[in-house]
Amino acid sequence: MTYSIRSGMGSCHAWRIVVSFVCTALVAGAVMVHAADPDPLQDFCVADLSPSAPRVNGFPCKDRANVTSKDFLFTGFRTPGNVSVTGTNAYPTFGAVLEYPALNTLGISHVRLDFGIGGVVPPHTHPFASETLFVVQGSIYTGFISFDGVLYAETLQKGDIYIFPKGTLHFQINVGTGPAISFNSLNSQAPGFLVAANQLLLSNIYAAVLESSLGIFNATDLNLLEASVPPFWG
Repeated sequence: MTYSIRSGMGSCHAWRIVVSFVCTALVAGAVMVHAADPDPLQDFCVADLSPSAPRVNGFPCKDRANVTSKDFLFTGFRTPGNVSVTGTNAYPTFGAVLEYPALNTLGISHVRLDFGIGGVVPPHTHPFASETLFVVQGSIYTGFISFDGVLYAETLQKGDIYIFPKGTLHFQINVGTGPAISFNSLNSQAPGFLVAANQLLLSNIYAAVLESSLGIFNATDLNLLEASVPPFWG
């Protein structure tokens, strides 16, 4: 009898361990598959961008009584970007929540990229989003560097799509004989935009850190390198 009771107690203890493990795994799984932005609690929440609006993680909602169909229309991609002002002969036109308030809480944003011949979007990351690139016009060489340092890159033609996983360093260059255009989508209303060269060279990191990291031991060379970074992308 004593043996049976102990066996039963042991079985119950083992069962509790199993249940605890399964619950932990389910919670962890739920966290892992969660979207880049949290799910909205209503069908829409057009952002109130007025300076007097309270600041939250995102933006407060515009009064529904004042929302019209025009709030859901974005016309910012009708006009090509001015590629001559960036220093790299390419221009990003953003359609994120600040430009397109209807995106608030919906977990998505867009970018139109215009490229002159040889135009480049410098290596950059979006810390809060994955991204797809759809070629509307021209030929674009693009790719990303994985977290284990592998370059994945392809030359895309009109109609092609490429994806950049969340947080990976990626870039674009127009390799065609004429202008190029891409339409990009990201799974966050505020994906972040961090350009590698600007972060590294224009953020006032100690010169000694940069010189050692880049193998530059001449202050003049470092100054020239810093001066060569197009400030537009910062």
